[in-house]
Amino acid sequence: MPKKFYVTTPIYYPSGNLHLGHAYTTTLADVLKRYKDMQGFETFFLTGSDEHGQKIETKAKEAGLEPMIYLEDKIENFKNLWNKLNIDYSKFIRTTDEYHEQTVKKIFSLLVKKELIYKGAYEGLYCISCEEFLNPDQIDDNGNCKISNNKPELIKEDTYFLKISQFQSFIETVLESNFLIPDYRRTEMLKNFVEPGLKDLSVTRISFKWGIPINEDPKHVVYVWLDALSNYITALGYLQEDDSLFKKFWADPETEILQLAGKEIIRFHAIYWPIILEALNLRQPSHLLGHGWILSNSTKMSKSLGNVIDPIAVIDEFGADSLRFYISYELPTEKDGNFTMDLFKESFNAHLANNIGNLISRTNNMITKYFNGYIESDINDVDKTMIDLANNTIEQYQSLMDQYKISAAIRTVLDLSAACNKYIEETTPWNLDKEGKNKELATVLMTLQRCIAIISFLLKPILVSNYSDMIEQCGLENIEISFENLQTFKNIKFNRLGNKKILFQRLK
Repeated sequence: MPKKFYVTTPIYYPSGNLHLGHAYTTTLADVLKRYKDMQGFETFFLTGSDEHGQKIETKAKEAGLEPMIYLEDKIENFKNLWNKLNIDYSKFIRTTDEYHEQTVKKIFSLLVKKELIYKGAYEGLYCISCEEFLNPDQIDDNGNCKISNNKPELIKEDTYFLKISQFQSFIETVLESNFLIPDYRRTEMLKNFVEPGLKDLSVTRISFKWGIPINEDPKHVVYVWLDALSNYITALGYLQEDDSLFKKFWADPETEILQLAGKEIIRFHAIYWPIILEALNLRQPSHLLGHGWILSNSTKMSKSLGNVIDPIAVIDEFGADSLRFYISYELPTEKDGNFTMDLFKESFNAHLANNIGNLISRTNNMITKYFNGYIESDINDVDKTMIDLANNTIEQYQSLMDQYKISAAIRTVLDLSAACNKYIEETTPWNLDKEGKNKELATVLMTLQRCIAIISFLLKPILVSNYSDMIEQCGLENIEISFENLQTFKNIKFNRLGNKKILFQRLK
């Protein structure tokens, strides 16, 4: 029975243009999904769009369109980006999907029946951009929302509340576990939101219509977070006729569930979502990975500053793998990361062109030149020190990827590649050839060939487009390889090398 892995991104709000943040979270999820596939897991990867709310209603009205018509090209833009970025998602959910809307109504009614939802009135400062009532610490000295920089509106209206306050000790226990990673985010959540005391959460609105009307009081529509967060289980068939995916990928306590979210929405995923699940008597995710922001020259990207990067433009000019690599390696999840076109090109040239591309090219050249593309040699005729280093890299890589530390895992692969380039300089294969030391020459090049196979395989979840060429250039096209057989090469036979390809052309 294969192990199971369920990974989710937040569902994205389709009110504006695509930006690098959309590509960031989704690429991380895709890399981890592909890695788990390589380990033999049965995987399910969910992404989608959060389509209700006042902001969509307003923007559609401004455009003179019905909300569903307004949304169509926005949703196609998401799917186009995922296609260009080689995102291998299992399902794309829209909160306007009929099954989702009907299930959210059932969830609301279930919570009412459990006496966890009650009717009241709410007065507070509301940020339309963030779809959120703000606490004083979320407002800057100018009276603007710290996230959107927009001025919130004072709103007073009837609402239904979810009894969040009832779950104070439960959330303290959840956040004291290793559920939320990295560790320091737990401290942030406890200090900023939990220790001051949880307040009941407004979960319906009556000041706009573009939402899911509740059965109990149809003038109320479900307010964003109960609607949006529920997608992670409605997409699997929760409370629906066919709930087989839900049983497999959520209800089963053995399934590894990883949810990813940017730091601006971690609070909802780390506090409200666990409470909703507990209220429904459902299991918690294995982990919530909260990542940082992408900065440009250490400044948060924003439309007003004009420093937003269009991921489609980057892919169209430089290819999907170059962006997938930068996101996966240069934007580690435990802190904010920087992106500028200069940094992007510098990283590509240093790591993909000069390090890995150079290694593959040099080795391919030498095997072709000195052995006509194929080394007739015993499997054990390799440099044990280098092979031990390569095997250790496989183990380190898996250990780090199992902790979702993608950047650190890639670092181990880059280090192995750098060690191989150094090995070439130290062993000087061209001198071994001149001196007629064919056995030693074969040992060096077989060692490099095996190391390149390992490097290529470990980068397979990141360099999706280039992987087949990388593996072909080291002689393993159409050969089945895995983590296990790469450590012995007992069942792996290299093909004769064909035409040489330049894999990573330096960027100017």
